[in-house]
Order: sequence, then structure tokens, then C-alpha cells
Amino acid sequence: MTDERMGVHRLSSAGGSADDEEINLLDYLRVIWRRRQMILRLCAVTMMLTVIVMCAKPRQYRSSVTIVPPLEILEKEAGVGGLGAMGNSMLRGIMDGGSIAGMYVEILESREVADSLIGRFHLMEVYEGVQHRADARERLTKNTKIGTTDGGAVKIAVTDLDPNRAAAIAGAYVEELDRQNKRLSAGQATSKRMFLENRLKEIEQRFSRIENIPAHEARVQEMLYELLIRELELAKIEEARSMPTIQVLDDAEVPELPVGRGTIKKAMLAGIAALMFGTFLALTLEYLRETKQAGLAREFERATRRRKAIHSGRTDPPGGNGQQKQEPVEATEGPAGRPAGP
Repeated sequence: MTDERMGVHRLSSAGGSADDEEINLLDYLRVIWRRRQMILRLCAVTMMLTVIVMCAKPRQYRSSVTIVPPLEILEKEAGVGGLGAMGNSMLRGIMDGGSIAGMYVEILESREVADSLIGRFHLMEVYEGVQHRADARERLTKNTKIGTTDGGAVKIAVTDLDPNRAAAIAGAYVEELDRQNKRLSAGQATSKRMFLENRLKEIEQRFSRIENIPAHEARVQEMLYELLIRELELAKIEEARSMPTIQVLDDAEVPELPVGRGTIKKAMLAGIAALMFGTFLALTLEYLRETKQAGLAREFERATRRRKAIHSGRTDPPGGNGQQKQEPVEATEGPAGRPAGP
């Protein structure tokens, strides 16, 4: 019987806690419903202000360009000419991995390219509130989006208040990338040429002592000398020629329509944020109101007790323990010898 009573007590406790939670939830809903006018006004004002701010912003235009590495560079990097099937496999690996596209992105996002564009288009004067070149770089980076596609292409999108300037900056990114590629490749070709020249000098010095070299080793040195001569000529040609390092798939065009502001989306997000804040504000105000009422009730109760205590002290005689002292009634005799009434 004891176990059954304890089980019933536990069930009743659990049911009571569930009822309390339901009551608390209903209380919250009543508070929100009671202050619904404040919450709705807050949402409406917030959404209206968001729409006004978005419509007051100037329209922006975006121009994009898509580039891909030339096939000659991919074949050179993969070594297709001298490796046959293995070269084709390496070429597919490079094109799939997008290593060249990643290198292009790094060059486009470099400080040297940004400084060149800032000086070329006078962006220090174009961008408002810019005092230092670092601020201009940050603004240009914010207005430019550079990314790669799954196929290994690089896409450059530039946003600006002027549609003509947006297209010009996008095209200038391509020109700067080509210039940097040529500079880097020229430096690599120069280093290769200098290395080959030094190797040829070493072999020529060995040929000066050819009488001390065995016939077989002399033959090997002669073949190596002829191979280095051919490689040196190729390195000189590579150093001298100026070939394009990129191919433009989609050229930059002057945009005709501005970029969408996203006014409706941002207004909806602002309304949701205002709804959450209004709900929190309503619950907070209700809590403060109940706290104030509870404090007033306690003050009233204390004042009532104080008045009762003062009233009780006035009605009780001193030292009487709350009871009135009874005086004895003396009996007197009447004229007939009978005790008189009170």
C-alpha cells in the first residue's frame, strides 16, 4: 500500500509540473496578446525604416569577366609533349585540381595588383571617406568578388556606382593578371637561361682537359653539351617571346541594369528581428509590472500591520496583557435593608 501511495504521489507531482508548465506557457501567450499592439507597431516601424534606408542607397552596377588558362600553358605544366599518355593524365589532373586557377586567384588578390588598379582609376578620389591607400584596397576588395568554377575557370565580378567604371576595372584585372604572369614567366625563363649557360661553361672547361678524360665519358659529355645547347636556344626564345598567358572566355561588358538591393528580403529579416525583440520587451515590461505590484502589496501589508499594532497599543491599558481590569462591585443596602441593585 505504501508503494502504491508513493507511485500515486509521483504521478500527481508529474501531472502537477506539466500543468504548471502549461499554465506558464499560457501566461506568456496572454502577455504577448495583451501587448500585441506594441509588438506590431515595432515590427511595422522597423520594416518601414529598413525600406526607406534601402531605397535611399545609390544603385550599384556589376560587371563580370571569365578567364581560363591557355591550353599551351596547361600542356607545358603537365609535360604532355614528352610524356605521352602520362602527360595527358597529368594534364587532366591539373585541369581538375584547378591549381593554375588557384594561382591566378592569388595573383588577382595580391597587393601589387590592387595598388596598380587604385592608381590607374584614381580610386583614392573616387571612393568617399578614403584617406589612406589601405582603406582604398579594402574598399576595392569589398567591391570585387573573385572565385573559381569547377571547370578551372576564374570569374571576376566588380561592383561600382558607375557601370562604365565597373566594366573597366573588371577588364583591368585581366590585363594586370596577364602582365604579372609574363613578368613571372620571364623571370623563370631568365633563371633557366642563366643555369644552362653556367652548365655549358663547366662542360667547356672539362673539354679543355679532354686528353685526361676516358673516351666513353668524353662521348657522354659531348652529347650533354649538344643537349644543353638546344635547351639554351629554347630558353632564349621563351625569354624573348611575349605570348598571352590567359584566355578570356566572357569579356567584361557595361551593365545595363543595376544590382538588386534586396529590399524585401532585408525588410522581412528586420521584421523578424523586431518581432523577437518586441516579444522580449513585452515579457520584460510585464515582469517589471508584476514586481512593482508585488512590492506595493508588501508595503500595503506592512502598513496595515503597523496600523493594527498602533491601534492595539492605544486600546490596551498599560500592563494589562490585552485584558481590561475589572473593578469590584460593592453591595449597598437599600432603604428596606435589601441590597441595592447596581
